[in-house]
Amino acid sequence: MGHSVRHSGFTLIELLITIAVMSALVVIALPQYSRYMARARQQDAKAQLMAIQQAQEAYKLQYGSYTSTVSALTGWKATQGRYTFSITSAAAGTFAAQASGNVDSDATNDVWTIDQDGALLNTTNDIDS
Repeated sequence: MGHSVRHSGFTLIELLITIAVMSALVVIALPQYSRYMARARQQDAKAQLMAIQQAQEAYKLQYGSYTSTVSALTGWKATQGRYTFSITSAAAGTFAAQASGNVDSDATNDVWTIDQDGALLNTTNDIDS
């Protein structure tokens, strides 16, 4: 008497199709996720620049003019991230601060500036370059 044995499981073709579909999803989703993360990093830089602008106003109230170094600012500390922050110009009534960083690991740096009026400007957009 012969017993038929039935094996359950996946065939090689089913596994290859599953791997192909998953690979296609990753290829589509990864660039979108990277762009999302880069935009989140830009938001952090903008928030830091606004904090620098507020700290500059406090410095001006105390000393009568803006400072030319971020280390002189109290109430502001740079977060760990991909951007570096600097004061590019400062005088009695004006200042400009800059955030520069590589948000997506290419050759271009993302550059944001802010002035004494709180005007934020993305001078070099690393995401769209």
